Amino acid sequence: MSDQADGLRQLVQARSGSSAVAERTPAAPGSRGTGTRARSLVLTSGKGGVGTSNLALNLAIALGERGKRVVLVDADLGLANIDLLCGLAPACDLGDVLAGDRTLEEAIVRGPGGIRIIPGAHASRTLIESLVDSPRRLIEELSSLETSADLLVVDAGSGLGPSIATLAAAADEVLVVTTPEPTSVADAHAAINRFRRLAAPPALGAVVNQATSLVEASEVLARLSASSRQFFGTVVEGLGSIRSDPHVPLAVRARRPFSTAYPAAAASRDVRRLARVLLERDREPARSRRPGFFAALAARWALGRVAS
Repeated sequence: MSDQADGLRQLVQARSGSSAVAERTPAAPGSRGTGTRARSLVLTSGKGGVGTSNLALNLAIALGERGKRVVLVDADLGLANIDLLCGLAPACDLGDVLAGDRTLEEAIVRGPGGIRIIPGAHASRTLIESLVDSPRRLIEELSSLETSADLLVVDAGSGLGPSIATLAAAADEVLVVTTPEPTSVADAHAAINRFRRLAAPPALGAVVNQATSLVEASEVLARLSASSRQFFGTVVEGLGSIRSDPHVPLAVRARRPFSTAYPAAAASRDVRRLARVLLERDREPARSRRPGFFAALAARWALGRVAS
């Protein structure tokens, strides 16, 4: 199995090869053309329980409300729950696509606010042997999606394993989600330290979730940014916060995104502000888009299966 995972790693590392494959893939109707790839935003955290999946879902909706074509990818290996958070019951998911049992078109579902969702893979259902039968075909199919969207919002889940680092290395930007709890902040530091050691580190941002106040969140972000610069020599931009809001658990129980169920709630206002900040950053001088994001997604799946 390690040899199979190595093969996918090599596909990710051969960026020029991945790019050439994507350039041969026809763009979907209404796409921006094969010369422009979607901006990829990976949301992750150092530990579980900080609300990364819920934030990814509602952020994707908020970005879609601002006129962007958004694809939300649930890449939380084995713990996928984006479909549960918005009341969907997909007939197939990313695991079926990676295994070659279904096409990407069959797996994509329309989500709240007009976003497109690729439901996450469940580790118990797909064998790595079936994944690596035809990795080149897999990458071609998945890469075509990058030219028919403006933004890929990726819920990578939590943890410090090599599979998340693989996704981070392919992303334009990684948003590290933390809560104000000291243990969560410490784990965010550990994640930042891992990402800054990558050969080509992505842009790093931090978001505080479940904050009791904007003041508290600002203090956490300031400390996180200052310590990352001091101890790691790494720039981590504080991008915003989502306040603790009783409407959020109510929406989760109802299997609805809180931003659509309770649009006037504090958390909903905060996530819309975060979307605005991210889009304003995208108007800055253009950064080169990293090719082959979905090749990295395939490698993440392979690494996760090997580790399990």
